[in-house]
Amino acid sequence: MAATTDFVIRAARRADADGITDVQVASWRAGYAHVFPESVLYADDFDSSRRTFWNNWRFGPGHRVVVVTEPSAEGDRVIGFCSFGPERERARGFTGRGEVWAFYLHPDRWGSGAAAELMEHVEQRLEAEGFATAVLWVLDDNPRARRFYEREGWSTTGIAANFDDYCEVSVPEVEYRKEL
Repeated sequence: MAATTDFVIRAARRADADGITDVQVASWRAGYAHVFPESVLYADDFDSSRRTFWNNWRFGPGHRVVVVTEPSAEGDRVIGFCSFGPERERARGFTGRGEVWAFYLHPDRWGSGAAAELMEHVEQRLEAEGFATAVLWVLDDNPRARRFYEREGWSTTGIAANFDDYCEVSVPEVEYRKEL
């Protein structure tokens, strides 16, 4: 567990599922409003499908999800999360690299420094698991996230794909890589 005066980074627990969902939904709506139509971001099942996913997630050893929290009057509030592990295949076979699968911070905490702390924590975890290199995918038209990753030392690889996991809209995404 890593801690600063404002944030705590720790393994996610089942009780964090709704907080993780809140972060993911708010981040999509704020960060991707120029990419996805409102009919996607505010669809009836947009929030509920993610809430179901995270409430059904198998939280525990081997399922690498960490959260960044801050104290609130109601207890610790999840303000960000990251899921990570071995790189997904993407038709290339096992690469031996790590991958940041999902990385989100609640929009009301953008610029707070929590994202940098969370990324540093995840990179250290990936390295401790034996990965010398890691990759992540980001929407091509996501300048805020791309600037953040580049500030953190990630570089584009020139590999691109289409993201169409959650909806009928397909948008370009690009791969970033970092030596750990």
